[in-house]
Amino acid sequence: MTALLAIKDLTVRYGGGSGAAVDRVTLDVGKGERLGIVGESGSGKTTLALAITRLLPASARIESGSIWFGGSDLLALGGSELREIRGSRIGRVPQDPLGGLNPVITIGHQLRDVVRAHRRLGRVREHAAIVDILAAVGMPDIDVKLRAYPYELSGGMRQRVLIAMAMVNGPELLVADEPTTALDSTVQAQILALLHSAGLSAGMALILISHDINVVSAICDRVVVLYGGEVVEDGPAATVLHAPRHPYTKVLTRAGASVLKEESQAGRGHAGFVGDAVDGSCKFRARCSEAFAACDAHPQVEKVDEGHRVRCFAVTGGRPVNAPMNSIGEVLGGELETRSGHL
Repeated sequence: MTALLAIKDLTVRYGGGSGAAVDRVTLDVGKGERLGIVGESGSGKTTLALAITRLLPASARIESGSIWFGGSDLLALGGSELREIRGSRIGRVPQDPLGGLNPVITIGHQLRDVVRAHRRLGRVREHAAIVDILAAVGMPDIDVKLRAYPYELSGGMRQRVLIAMAMVNGPELLVADEPTTALDSTVQAQILALLHSAGLSAGMALILISHDINVVSAICDRVVVLYGGEVVEDGPAATVLHAPRHPYTKVLTRAGASVLKEESQAGRGHAGFVGDAVDGSCKFRARCSEAFAACDAHPQVEKVDEGHRVRCFAVTGGRPVNAPMNSIGEVLGGELETRSGHL
């Protein structure tokens, strides 16, 4: 599959903190592919989304890596060049369905602004494009809604507007960050169906970011699991969700919609906070039920099957990041023999 988006060794850090919010992330998104990115709060999901669209806050800095989109190096583009891509070739659905809209401007006005920023259609064609996209996202009483202000709409209706704004110019890639947060289950199902059908009909690639693995399983072809800013597992959705290899992914799939809740869980593999490997160990080590001596070193992502990568010594038996090849015996010792069932 041809890569539409290619991220290589991306590291993003906030302020002077020692830990990276996004830590050497490498991933590709193919044309028309639907990629889900999952992980609990603090895993780096939103920071990654903001980095892709170059909308990081002033306190954040991209420390290293590259982001290529459709042949363009997004990190090398100036402001005007980025604005040409954002809202046109890349659409974005933010987390907050109310905060993502201007409270003092009507829905119709905001949609027209998005269209006019990238296309010159004339009033008739412009209005038709807006009506068509609102119909596509299931908006009722479109003429009435176009004259409404955001506060006059329900959360589900506002989310439909944000999706319409992100898609009205026919983007090649849609980045949807927690698009169903705070919506009831019925509206959530409707929004997911919209994203699914819209992507299929338009041939648009989708990055769906969520803390809820059930949401991602509904529409995604492939899943990337983040923990502590790192990719810990990446592979086909059916494999990652139904036969996970990384201990953290196993916890997520068991938790389902409830996700990890540090304050209500007890025992290794559940309790604690998203960690930094400040001592050079695996970031998940302190919470992992499968940890052993090798985990005192830091694993790298390794291929375990075609299209499936995992960052875990217990799975790959691999060597730690930056370790010389002849050190693997020292790192793992004789434990691989006693843990062969996990390899």
